[in-house]
Amino acid sequence: MAADRPVVIVNPRSGGGLGDREWMRAAAAITDGLGPFDVRFTEERGHARRIAAEEAARRALIVAFGGDGTISEVADGMLAASADPDGRVAATDAGRPPAGGAARRPPAALGIIPHGTGGDFRRALDLPRDVAAAALRVRASAGRRIDAGRATFAAPDGSTAIRHFVNVASFGMSSDIAGRANHASKRLGARVAFLSATLKSLLGYDNIDVAMSLDGGEQRRMRLLLGAVGNGRCFGGGMRICPDAVLDDGVFDVVAVGALGRLAVIAKLPRLYAGTHVTLPEVEVARARTIEARPVDPGARIPVELDGETPGFLPARFDVLPGALHIKG
Repeated sequence: MAADRPVVIVNPRSGGGLGDREWMRAAAAITDGLGPFDVRFTEERGHARRIAAEEAARRALIVAFGGDGTISEVADGMLAASADPDGRVAATDAGRPPAGGAARRPPAALGIIPHGTGGDFRRALDLPRDVAAAALRVRASAGRRIDAGRATFAAPDGSTAIRHFVNVASFGMSSDIAGRANHASKRLGARVAFLSATLKSLLGYDNIDVAMSLDGGEQRRMRLLLGAVGNGRCFGGGMRICPDAVLDDGVFDVVAVGALGRLAVIAKLPRLYAGTHVTLPEVEVARARTIEARPVDPGARIPVELDGETPGFLPARFDVLPGALHIKG
């Protein structure tokens, strides 16, 4: 593999599966737009993260080819590779020479060629669906800095885990829905999969009691259907949970949806897709750089969702990392 060429990290399971013939067509389209590239295929969940961390030190450009989960994993691997031992990611001093030493290689840029069913982060960046057009946009783009998020939470084994996210983190009913949707077929599209998961979740889901604080302020006890921490606007295959979120403003949009009954949730779902739910009296909206949330009952297991994956549980802390990612696309 040539270090001066971009590497494309491919999830062959995205978009309902990528066979040999489909990959040959996609590879030709990527070459038309991007030019020569190296490729690495993922073999299991989490593999894209490990590949990205390996490649970050020797590549100028790492391209994610897949859905929201693949994009998030690649970004997480790149950010983890550039973090200091405390998990902080330096973005503003990229490329500056260290004191008394030679100039270091600037952190790799992240290129995105969407190929999947969800497309929530694609919507945030307004990326084209066509593979060749998306690849050309990666090559032609001067790039831009966007924020990322760092989540510190309880892993399933009780240890403390750290993961980065680029789009939306959440807890409550949304985490239950994401877990169900991840195990469902998306052949009819992400919206159908998430709507089906939502209806199934409603049958057995209870609202949650959490204590939340923003930017180190006083903790508030809240009974919620869900809480969302948005860097991007959409989750769940097009639900505009944080409709006013901006990727490069240095803050999260925080949306807390209060306790709602099953019939009320079903009735208000169209407003969630339209983004008008934020005007409902049961919904609170704020902006913050740091959000902390914990269960009121220490024994409650409330899953945390990060870019569509559910890697752990509350208590959790969400920190914005301003300008941490250099995006091309």
